[in-house]
Formats: sequence, structure tokens, C-alpha cells
Amino acid sequence: MMAKKSYLLLITLCFYLCCCSKNNAEIINGTAEVQSLDAAFMQVSKTAVAGATYQAEVYLPYAGGNGAAFENGTSIASTGVLGLTATLQQGRLEKGYGSLLYKISGVPAQAGTASFVLSFGGKSSVVTLEVSQKTDASLLYWGFFDDSGTPMSFYNGFGKKPSMAMMFNGWTADGNREFPLSFCQEASAAGYVPHVTWEPMMGLDALMSGKYDNDIKRYGEALAKFGKPVILRFAHEFNGDWYPWSMQNDQVVPVATYIKAFRYVHDKVRAAGGTNARWVWAPNNANGNKNPQMVESYYPGDDYVDLIGMDGYNFGTSQSWSSWQSFAQVFGPLYNKLTTTFPNKPIFIAEMGCSSSGGDKAAWINEMFAQLETQFPKIRSFVWFNINKETDWRFTNGQEAIGAFKSGLSNPRVGVDPTLGGVIQ
Repeated sequence: MMAKKSYLLLITLCFYLCCCSKNNAEIINGTAEVQSLDAAFMQVSKTAVAGATYQAEVYLPYAGGNGAAFENGTSIASTGVLGLTATLQQGRLEKGYGSLLYKISGVPAQAGTASFVLSFGGKSSVVTLEVSQKTDASLLYWGFFDDSGTPMSFYNGFGKKPSMAMMFNGWTADGNREFPLSFCQEASAAGYVPHVTWEPMMGLDALMSGKYDNDIKRYGEALAKFGKPVILRFAHEFNGDWYPWSMQNDQVVPVATYIKAFRYVHDKVRAAGGTNARWVWAPNNANGNKNPQMVESYYPGDDYVDLIGMDGYNFGTSQSWSSWQSFAQVFGPLYNKLTTTFPNKPIFIAEMGCSSSGGDKAAWINEMFAQLETQFPKIRSFVWFNINKETDWRFTNGQEAIGAFKSGLSNPRVGVDPTLGGVIQ
């Protein structure tokens, strides 16, 4: 009889533990408690737009966690701007400081401020999310290239943090042929999507000779191990005459060779598991003097291209052959060609910069942001080439240029989202 009573008591206790919850979270291994929640330091992973499907992660900092584990919470509906819910994701409290992960999803009904009263561990906090007005143009995101040793975090200080960080991964016959894992990890940890420009400096015929197949396989395996989306821009500016994949032995590389190489590398990377690469086909804004081939003839095909990139620079008067050009002069002709020829492919500026010689850089930047909205509405993002190389391309080389850049980023059209508005998934 005592054994039966003990058995019934055990069943009752198990049922109670399974059903009991506190503050919308099931408590495991003790009661989850915190001393405070601090919405002032929360981090939202992307911008919300009225009328558009929204999914994001919010990290809500806490202090005084007691180490208890907890399950997913119930959905909390937004007030102010309706149509969104916030749901606590299961986890375990740190003993001290940490962050709770909430997933926010839904379709915000209008622009404004969405509010959530989030309760956990005996404390409550009001979390707010700004919802921007939907515009005719797609949201715009920005990124940077800087190999000068400047910390990535430096670029978070201009009003809106970047969504993308770019680097050049040069492959040589007798040098590096590794996937840049540390760069991708650093960029991802900072909240940026990694953008890798893969440069086959040995030339395309050599690349396809079989000699580098194991290297390509390892590259794909390392991509797969990284596990998150990577923008992979292979053999860019192919319509120029300054890279070995566009000119070899002073001869133009045939279009057919370029297409074959692009597909060759793409297929081998995917076969090795690197399905998280998002492949970019990126012409320069103008052909090289020695390259008469039509840009669109280089296209590897829709099955091989996820995004189209454009590279272009205002050299100003920095070179003997150059003159000051407006943003529209640099990008207008190529943009019109690409958006007409490939209307269903996302397009972005993969490299850009403006010289400090021959004109007003701050005015050029102001014009750029204005024209991106009015004349280039399909451009989803841009990468600023922020180094002093052929000329001083940096937007950070003077207070007026910095001010213009900050002003441009303050536009509601500019968002923060490492998926670039869902393009990179």
C-alpha cells in the first residue's frame, strides 16, 4: 500500500513540474530568477518595415541570473504597432550577467513604435521596436572593405552599423588557398554577413587543370563547417584587362572559358558541402581598354548566380586619364543594362569609392544617397572601399565627408540586417 501511495505521489509531482510555469517560461532545475532586465541595452538583429513580413532576434540583457534552465515561452503580442509577437527561446541563465533570446515575428500594421512587455524571473521590462515606413525603393544596407588593420567595430560608429564586411581572398599557385574562416567568424560575431572576394590569380585554365581540385574541395568543406551564409564573389571585374582571369599573356580570356570556370568552381564547392555560399557575378562599371567583349555575354546562368554585383569608382583627377564623375555617371549605364537584362536578380554595389581629388567628396556622398533612392531603387546594398590605395577612397578622411555619410545613413530607407533584407538566407 505504501509503495502504491509513493507511486501516485511521484506521478502527481511529475505532472505538477511539467505543467507549472512562471513568467511565460517553464522552469527546469529550479526557479529561474534575475535581479533586473535592461531594455536600454537590447540588440535587435534587423530593421522592421510596415506591411512587410518580419522575423528577427532580440537579445534582452539581464543581471543577477541564478543559473536555472527554462523552456520556450508563450507569444507576447505587440502594442502601439500591432501585428508582431515576441517569444522567449529556451535556454539557461548565466550566473550573473547574460541575455535572453526572444524571436520577434509577424507583419507590422503600420510605421511607428511597437512595444512588448516582457516578463521573466520576477522582473518585467518594456522593449520597443521602431517600424519604418515602407517606401517604393527596397531597403538599403551598407558594408565596408578595410584591410588597414582598423577594428571592425570602428564602422559601428556612423549612426547605423554595417550589414556586411568584405575581404579579398587571393589564391596563388604557390601561396594561400585557404578559406578565410577567421575573417568570416569575426564578421559574423560582429553582426555582419561575410563577403569574400575570391581571386584565382593562377588563371582560369590552370584553376581547371585538376591541380587545385583538392584545394577547392577543402574550401567547400570549410564553408560548410562555418555553417552560415557567405557572399562569395568569384573572379570579379572579369570585363576588365587587369586580372589574370580577364587577360592572360596579353590576350583576352574567352567568355566561354570564364563561364566554364565559374561553373566548375561553383559545382565543386557545392559538392563539397559549401551550399551556404551565395554566389556573386560582378562586372566592373566599364570594360578594360583591351577587352571588347559584352558584359552580359559572361553571365554563367541563373542556376549559378544568386546576386549581381557592380564595381565602380569616381577617380576624380587622381589619375592622368581620369576626371571627376558623378555617382550616376559611374553606375548609371551598367545599372540600366543589368536591371534590364537580368530583371529578377538582386543587385548591389560590391565595390565603390570616391577620390578626394578634383571635387567635393561630401557633396558626392550626399548625391549618392539621394540618387540611390530616386534613380537606383533596385540596389539592395553597397560596399565602400575604405582605404587609401590608387587614391584616397575613404569616406573617413575628413569631417565633411563623415558628416555626409552619417546623414545618408540616417535615412529611414537604410536598414541594418545581415540578410540584406532576406536576400542572404
